[in-house]
Amino acid sequence: MSDAHGVSAHGPPTGWNDTLTLTVGNQVLTGWQRVSVTRPLQGIPASFNLEVTEKYPNTPDLDIQPGQPCTVKIGSDLVLTGYVDRYAASIAPGSHSIEISGRSKSEDLVDCSAVFGDITQPGFQQINGTTLAIVEQLAKPYGITVKTSAGDGVTIPQFNILLGETPWEIIDRITRYSQMVVYDQPDGSIILAKVGTASMASGFALGDNVESGNVAFSMDGRFSEYEGHLTSVLTFGTEAGVNTPNVGKIVKDDGVPRFRKRYVISEQFVQGRDIVYDRAVWEMNRNKGRSYQFDVVCDSWRDSAGKLWEPNWLAPIQASALKLRNANYIIATVTYQRDENGQHGHLTLMPPEAFAVEPSGPLGLVTVEGVTNQNPTKPNADATINPPQQTVQT
Repeated sequence: MSDAHGVSAHGPPTGWNDTLTLTVGNQVLTGWQRVSVTRPLQGIPASFNLEVTEKYPNTPDLDIQPGQPCTVKIGSDLVLTGYVDRYAASIAPGSHSIEISGRSKSEDLVDCSAVFGDITQPGFQQINGTTLAIVEQLAKPYGITVKTSAGDGVTIPQFNILLGETPWEIIDRITRYSQMVVYDQPDGSIILAKVGTASMASGFALGDNVESGNVAFSMDGRFSEYEGHLTSVLTFGTEAGVNTPNVGKIVKDDGVPRFRKRYVISEQFVQGRDIVYDRAVWEMNRNKGRSYQFDVVCDSWRDSAGKLWEPNWLAPIQASALKLRNANYIIATVTYQRDENGQHGHLTLMPPEAFAVEPSGPLGLVTVEGVTNQNPTKPNADATINPPQQTVQT
């Protein structure tokens, strides 16, 4: 399929430069035999794995040490800034190969322990910090810049680090309450963002740029009702005259065909906001959204405008044979891969609801071709919750 200018409706313009370059110190390295670079939206860090055969087996060409800073580019596009994690060499009769792997700078937020602020005088408590401020303080000791396209988030009256937990465990927990996603940027920073609303110039279509694909519609991760509870130092008290009892609030997913109970614990109290209810709604929407997943292998790393596939961007899907027609899903993970089988993009896409929550209430309708689940929330004896029904076009 092509347009009037001879450009594929889904593939990139011909002749695009997809040479992958690893820069370590003064070394600019290309010519990799096997390439894999993965950028996720569902967590951090981004990662790479590269393999090459050295020209001269008895005199290694590569002077690379684990821990060195590095960057990875595809053509002129920066895709990762981080560190070399591992250097592995193997030799056999007639061959000598080198494998180099690494991750983005945010790897330290996943691997290391959490402290606030200055590494010479670490702190473990922050008073009246916004989501952004807390994440910045967690990232500061590890030299990672934090950006936001979604504001500062909620203000938490008091936040304490539990000794031994990682920065990412905390970041993942507190960004839920601000309906934010957190993922890597190519320059090594992390960004706090809302679920994406921008679309790629093209998407994926069977018979065009899709080489293989599969869908999974699941029920094992969903529950018929989510009962929210507040667990905090205020469980039996008040703050500023606001009563904060530990009472359950129930949100229902009527698309689940049998009774499946899930207790949801909100670890923080936010004055002026029904965080218990918001937390239960978030959990239900997230689980529902992730019960629809599309995995695809396509023939390029770029869309029809030459832009690399990128996490948190919408992409249209036409796959009637897999019961997906006129869908518009978020790119959850993209892997740029090249090996002896050629060059391919491996992507996982999900409905936007897998990463976001509507503060006004649970989703009303999720539709794929031949599958419709209508799930209005109904009041019950335990709580009076009847938010408006919403419609999601997929």
